Amino acid sequence: MPLVDMKDMLSHAYSHGYAVGAFGVAGWDILEGVVDAAENMRAPIILSVSKFYPGTDNIESLSRAVIEMGQRASIPVAFQIEVKDTPEAAQAAIEMGCGGVVFNASSRPLPENVSLTKKVVGLAAPHGVMVVGQVGLLENDQANEDAQSSGSGTTSPLEAKYYVERTGVECLAVSVNRLNSGGNKYDFTRLSKINQTVGIPLGIHDSVGFTDDQLRRMIGFGAAKINYSSTLLDIAAKRIRDNALAGAEGYAAIMAGVRDVVRLEVERCIKVWGSGGRSAELLLQCRLQNLPQRNPHLALEK
Repeated sequence: MPLVDMKDMLSHAYSHGYAVGAFGVAGWDILEGVVDAAENMRAPIILSVSKFYPGTDNIESLSRAVIEMGQRASIPVAFQIEVKDTPEAAQAAIEMGCGGVVFNASSRPLPENVSLTKKVVGLAAPHGVMVVGQVGLLENDQANEDAQSSGSGTTSPLEAKYYVERTGVECLAVSVNRLNSGGNKYDFTRLSKINQTVGIPLGIHDSVGFTDDQLRRMIGFGAAKINYSSTLLDIAAKRIRDNALAGAEGYAAIMAGVRDVVRLEVERCIKVWGSGGRSAELLLQCRLQNLPQRNPHLALEK
């Protein structure tokens, strides 16, 4: 079936209290494992590609594979590309056919971040492409929530509101940090306040190290998208290493089981994040992504 509108997908997750996994894919075996899991669980998914993933410096061909796999699936699939902090990179991603651009210029001063992100939103809007933005981090200090960011990376709810209102992003990526260095308690209060202030789906873009219960709490505070790439790639890499240590020879033997271990991990995540069994109801409320406006071959023809 055609890919679905990513904004509609995340809006449904946000309003119904679950999260969609944005699973990083760096090859065909991982891609198949992710889609197999979603099919088995009848869950919506976001397929994510990025030049930042190992072995994916050139993502044009991978993007075409993602689109093809998404169109074969019987469950709702959206497609996002994570890009560098330049409008040119975002434009290239749009031309590859994605339905969502993850744009992170949070390392720049706030006015510059706002200006760049607003420009990307302007590029994406005519094509129906969702922009996921980021401003600062949820850090572990006790800064006053009414204060502007001190430059330490802390995001106040008011700063998040300022950024969202001036850029027009439709999903805000946040990071949840420890309250105490080395501890296992996190600043969920700040996450809750940001959710109440901006009122749009939040994205967790670094889920490594969180327990299942902690991720469930984040979903309760507005996290509707969870990026999941490094852990998934590590699981695939471990299977390949295990095959090699067991004496496997040849490509097929080395790669044996990669799709299965990826599938099992994605199924586990879907259960934890509450997206299983949501496929049918979501399809009734999602528009389809209009791919003809964003020919994935354009980036290769330039």
